[in-house]
Amino acid sequence: MKLEGRTLTISGEKMQIAMQEKEKRRIASRNHTEAVVACRPFTSGGATHMTDGVMRNFSEEGSYIETSRELKIGTILHLRMVHYPPRPLSLAAEELPRSICLAEVRWRQELIDENTIQYGFGLKYLD
Repeated sequence: MKLEGRTLTISGEKMQIAMQEKEKRRIASRNHTEAVVACRPFTSGGATHMTDGVMRNFSEEGSYIETSRELKIGTILHLRMVHYPPRPLSLAAEELPRSICLAEVRWRQELIDENTIQYGFGLKYLD
């Protein structure tokens, strides 16, 4: 298989090159975290159910979270930080995730781990 003039022979190398190419396309760099979040669909009518999740990374443009609840692409979420892991006090505000915001589900993936089904979501912050 060729990717931009490179021949790939090992699947691990394919994955690494694909990840590098994806990183180049990103607008903002990602900051890794293990923050606990609560989210619920932001709607004007009817009761909505809150679900807990874990934010795995974030940037100034959006974040990636994992929850046990499936959400549709395009869903607007009210996202609230519940617990942020210990961090150096020297971090600037832009190096921390938003504590409360609205975000749109831009993509999702199903994460299957033995007997558990989780979902991963790419979120774009709405300003």
